[in-house]
Amino acid sequence: MKSLLLFAGVAAAVFDCEKLVVDEHTYNFHDLRGPHSVVTHEYAPPTYHNTTYTLDLCSPLKRKGDVPKLERCPDGTRICAITHRWDPKTKKTGDTDKVIPILVEGKEPFSWDAKRLSAGDSKTGEKDKDKKEGVKVTLSGTTKYQDRKQKTVIEFLCDADLKGDEGEWEGVDEYEPAPKTRRMVMADDGDEVGTPEAQLTKEGKVALIWGGYRTEADTDTLYLTWHTKFACDAAADKPAQPPAESAHWGFFTWFVILVFLGFAAYLIFGSWLNYTQHGARGWDLLPHNDTIRDLPYLLKEWIRRVLNTVQSSGSRGGYSAV
Repeated sequence: MKSLLLFAGVAAAVFDCEKLVVDEHTYNFHDLRGPHSVVTHEYAPPTYHNTTYTLDLCSPLKRKGDVPKLERCPDGTRICAITHRWDPKTKKTGDTDKVIPILVEGKEPFSWDAKRLSAGDSKTGEKDKDKKEGVKVTLSGTTKYQDRKQKTVIEFLCDADLKGDEGEWEGVDEYEPAPKTRRMVMADDGDEVGTPEAQLTKEGKVALIWGGYRTEADTDTLYLTWHTKFACDAAADKPAQPPAESAHWGFFTWFVILVFLGFAAYLIFGSWLNYTQHGARGWDLLPHNDTIRDLPYLLKEWIRRVLNTVQSSGSRGGYSAV
């Protein structure tokens, strides 16, 4: 019963990318904010398709430019999949075939669950071979696509050498066909069937890995693996860095400091002149000492006059005397 209440509390809480608390550990994925994408390629004869899966952990996605409504996910979408046709001859993308809002943040927050990973917890099922250090996050929205529920499972795995944005594809102009070395699926009669959906990757390390978009009962589930240093135990519970602007003083602060330093320099230099030239002592050291000495009395008199003016005007109902 206690575990059910705990799960319900986690699911009802608002997902905060900067403060993801799991098993008394706090993960901060603030530096992974903004859109991140993986691109897959699939050949279903006679058509080639490229699908871009884009997500933003911290806020809803925003498309650049004036994109037709039918070619983009609705407002409030956190995770979106868009499938385009691809022409291998011109190496350009064509019409939009599918737009799938996988996770949408509506009037009510989407539900989520998270748990820390240890050896053997990864979906690979490999125990003790490679220790899995990180956190597994499951995101579920209320929006359906073709009457099917949508869910996303992200494994954030510790990699001290990766921030999390390495090896990403910048845009559709970088799409390319699947490598020629990929195995072509053939039917029993020898006819060409196609190639399964697979991620397009660059050379070198790739931080965000596509693990499949699978049909499971009444739910379509997107699987992602994200290699990042922010999933390491050493990064958890680390205090967030203050914004860059907070490390610098503003104009007003500098102005007050300069005025104070200027006034102090004036008093010191004036006192030194009075001492060396006139042999002054005590209050006589200060420049304009008469004014400074009378300042408390002048201030008191000014306050008294202000109070008298306010009280006298109030007795006439706010009207001026004739």
